[in-house]
Amino acid sequence: MTNPNIMKTNEREITIHKPIADVFEFTLEPSNTSKWRDDAGTKTVNTDQIGLGTLYSNNYGELEVTDYDRNTFFELTNHTTTLQCSYTYKKIDENSTKIIYFEYMQDGSDLAEPMKQESFEKLKELIQ
Repeated sequence: MTNPNIMKTNEREITIHKPIADVFEFTLEPSNTSKWRDDAGTKTVNTDQIGLGTLYSNNYGELEVTDYDRNTFFELTNHTTTLQCSYTYKKIDENSTKIIYFEYMQDGSDLAEPMKQESFEKLKELIQ
């Protein structure tokens, strides 16, 4: 029997009733991460302006911004564990945004701690 907690990939979606720029900035800001992700701990970055090459550090290690398009997409990669995750932002209307989160291990292994939908529900409550 397969363990339902073992995952190769994880995708989560949520619609938040706020403009895309507000949602993007809130989720990109490292000081907000621990407000909606209990597992993240304190997150810091190595620069004032977040963009390609920015390094995020938290209790899971160091993640590099490996792709970035303001108000549209950003991707984080942990080069040590091979975890890669991305956030895609889609404008539904002037006051609604869909976030699509996707994570996987580049080496093909199982995700150790996949992001839970409850984290996104908490994010929605904080932003709206």
